[in-house]
Parts: sequence; structure tokens; C-alpha cells
Amino acid sequence: MTRQSQRKKRLPILIVALGVGVLLIASGMATFTSQEKAVAIAVASTETAMAPTATATMTVTPSLTPTITLTPTNTPTGTLPPTFTPTLTFTPSPTPVPPKPPKPSSEGYATPVETPPTAIPTPVQPVPVPDGVVNVMLLGSDRREGSGGYRTDTIVIVSINRKAGTVNMLSLPRDLYVYIPGWTMNRINTADGRGASVGWQGGGPGLLKDTLLYNFGITVHYYARVEFDNFKEIVDILGGIDVPVDCALQGFALKAPRKERSDFSNYDDWVAYTAEETNWAPYTMPVGVQHLDGYMALWYARLRTGIEPGKSYTDYDRARRQQQVLRAILNQSKSLGLITRIPELWTQYNDLVETDMGLGNMLQLAPIAADIDSSKINSYILTPDLLTAWTVPTDGSAVSLPNPGAVEQLVTIAMQPPPENYLVANTVKVEVRNGAQTERLDEVAADRIMREGGMLVVPTGFADAKNYPETVIYDFTGRRKTNQLLRLQHLLHVADKQVIVQPDPNRAFDYVIILGADYQNRTCTYNVPIPVEPTTPTPEAAAEP
Repeated sequence: MTRQSQRKKRLPILIVALGVGVLLIASGMATFTSQEKAVAIAVASTETAMAPTATATMTVTPSLTPTITLTPTNTPTGTLPPTFTPTLTFTPSPTPVPPKPPKPSSEGYATPVETPPTAIPTPVQPVPVPDGVVNVMLLGSDRREGSGGYRTDTIVIVSINRKAGTVNMLSLPRDLYVYIPGWTMNRINTADGRGASVGWQGGGPGLLKDTLLYNFGITVHYYARVEFDNFKEIVDILGGIDVPVDCALQGFALKAPRKERSDFSNYDDWVAYTAEETNWAPYTMPVGVQHLDGYMALWYARLRTGIEPGKSYTDYDRARRQQQVLRAILNQSKSLGLITRIPELWTQYNDLVETDMGLGNMLQLAPIAADIDSSKINSYILTPDLLTAWTVPTDGSAVSLPNPGAVEQLVTIAMQPPPENYLVANTVKVEVRNGAQTERLDEVAADRIMREGGMLVVPTGFADAKNYPETVIYDFTGRRKTNQLLRLQHLLHVADKQVIVQPDPNRAFDYVIILGADYQNRTCTYNVPIPVEPTTPTPEAAAEP
């Protein structure tokens, strides 16, 4: 049987697997009463019990969860991000401390069985879970054939609020150094494998759920896991995905035509192929909307090279790109009409994605998943300003310690629905026109504004010319400088002199942006301050005699 025929045979399974991931990422709106009635029987018979806490559960997961990331700054979409000014009260100890119960035994946390290399922090109070909110843990695993141990390469917590109509994605760096209940202090990406190896209740995902609850107060109701080879196959069956690349990336990639695991009769030959240096070559992915197949989508999501060539941003920039990939998969699946096929293909769902969600749970989320507004999908990331870099004295590995207070504040925001005034304030409409040379640059900028600004954005192609030297923002609102305008200036690095105010009560858009060469030449402007023009100081009044 040819590889193409094999893929056709697996198409229904892949669609279901994809659908699971899409629903977990995108289905954040309430279902209508008529729709709820239509699936009531299926829900009653196949819905799994929703866990009141993030305790063990048998597991499985859907998403590539490379998916995709925000920028190296934690920016809740919509308004300017809050300023975190944490007080660092947790000082890592350079010497081992004797194991101690992290929480009174009556509260249910297991004590460590190995001496930790630093003090164990006290458990975080659980973040309240509002009515109608479901938290799903999406995991990307590097588990390979014939390999006993594995680590969780990607962790994204998706908080779906069906009442508020929003979805929040929170990415956690894999090198977070946390307490893993019943074991010791270690990287968070080892919790899954540890749970599987010791027979933890709920397996690996069960221990990871407990780890998230202990260290961050996050209650996880369900999990979903996908291995990387399955992710590549899903993207290929979709026909590839379009990803707006705003930072050129450099790294090594397998030379084309690339072989895949299915091209080899045994695993050892596949390992030898990927280990051979002559099969690899330097590759640069340029700025612009790039159509990626499964291999390149995974490459883009997993590459650890940061914004500048040769400069590593570890997991922070990767988290931003992983969330981009998740959004791209959502967009492609919606365009193909795949979400509505989940119920009919449920019986064929099997080995590609693990999840402890039942069909009833998915049907509750499915009805309007295809219509969700991308601006209602908010992105959050634990960034370096919320963490403390530390070297583990026992093995010299570089890890990140959460800053108490700062991390808890961001997690609370990410796990809660936005207030009503936030939703109303972020219903502005923005048009983006491309006044530079790079094809589809308007789509690249629109994606960033939507991901980090939470606004309704429409890219409309090239402007009247392709030689605008500077990016210009037209403000048609007639209001004093709003949070949305400030956010646009911050994201695109536009100075006040490049903002043109033209109040128009009959406007089709609140703001119109024309991208210039300055944006084309520096799209990688995360954490770059907005340019400020020099001002003439106001003379002080003369002192009274």
C-alpha cells in the first residue's frame, strides 16, 4: 500500500484527532438551548465526569501544541498588559534541604521521596474556576518508538469559557523548576514521564495535573496529548497550514525531498537517517505568510533559535510560535469544514490523540466552534520577567524558578473570563493595508494585532503604493487616545507623530493602518520601546518673592 493510500485510509481518524484539538482550543462560546437538546442523549451517555480539581485522570491529548505562542512578553489580548512588580520572597537555596511535607497530609499532597536541591515552595491556593469554564491541558510529547522515557516538550493550558465566549491559552516553559508531588523539585516537563513510570493515579497526565495545581493553583479538567509524528501527519492531511511569520528563523532542516518514519521498514534505519549530518542543511524561513507542510510546521513550532540569529530565547519565543501554529490549524480546519464531522467520525477515533474527554464533552463544545471569532482567543505566556534563572547545583542544568506573586497574578488572569467592560472596550475594528514590498505583510501584522491586541482586524492587501517609508495609523474614533490606540502603537512601534486623527462618525473601521518600510525592516520588535520624539521642556514658573 502506498503512503498516499495509507493517508487516505487514515483521513477520518486524522480529522477527528484534529477536531479534538480544535475544539479544545477554539470552542469557547455557550451552546444554544436547541443545540444542547440535540446532543443531550450523547452527552449523558458519553460525557466524562468533570474533575473538581486537577487530580489524576487517565489521559490523552490532541493538539500539536506546538502550537504555537505569543511573544516574549505576557500580553493578555486587548488592553495594555498589567505591570508586574513581584516581591521576590523565594530565594533558591544552593544547598540541598531535607525533604518536608509541602502541605499538611490532610490536604492530600504527597511528600517528596528524593531530597530536593532547593527548598520546596508552599502550595499555591487554587484559582477559582468560574461557572461554565473548562480547563484543558494540551501536551506535545517527544516520545519515540523504542524509547522508554520521554518528556513533555509543550504544555498549553486552554481555558474555555462557554458563557463569556472566550478562550485563553497559557503556555508554560518546559524548564520551569517546580515541585512534582511525591517526587522532588524538577523540571515540569518530567512530571508526565514520572507519573507514567511510577503508576501515578491517572498516569503521567494525572501527576502533571497535580503539579499544576500545587505550583500554580490551576485546576485541569481534561488533558490531550499528541506525539510529533502524528502532528506532522495531521498537518499534511490538511494540505498544510498558512503561518504568518513575523520573525525570520534560522536553523538546520532535513534536505528535501525529506523522508519520513513510514518510509523505513524499521525504527533503527529511521534513526540513522535523521542522525546523518549530510542529510541536514542550514535553512532560513523569511518574514511573510508561509505555507508549511507537517515537517516545517513542527520545525517552526519547535525551533529554539530566538529572534536574533544565534541568540536563544529558549521556550519563550517558541511558545509564541506554537500558539500561532494552533491558530493556523484552527483556521485551516474551519476553511475545510472539518469541525462538523466530529460526531460522525467519533467511532473511528483511535491512536493519534490521547484524551480523557468523552464524546459528550466534545459535542457540548462543537456547535459553534467553527464560528468563533479569533479575537476572542487570548494568549498568555510565562516570560523571563516573571521567572528567575537558576542553575541546579547537583547537575548544572539551567532552569527557571517562578517568581511568587508575579506568576500567580498572570495565571489568575489567564484562568478567569475577562470583565464585561473589557469585552466592550475591545470591539474596535482595525484595517491593515500593506504599504511595503513584502507580500502579505498586512496579514502578518494583522495576526500580531489580533493575537496580542484582541481586536477585530481585517487585512486588505496592498495599499495605494508600496513605498511608504513609515507606518501610519489613522484614528477615526474622535476619542482621546484610547488603550486600543496605545496598544497599536506599542505592537507596531509607531510614534505619536505617525498617528493621524480624522474623526469620522460614519467610519467602517475605527483605525486604519498603512504599513511602511520601517515595519517591514523590523518586524521582530518584541520588547522594543515605542519611539518617543524629543519634547521642549516647559519652563518652570518663577518662584514667588
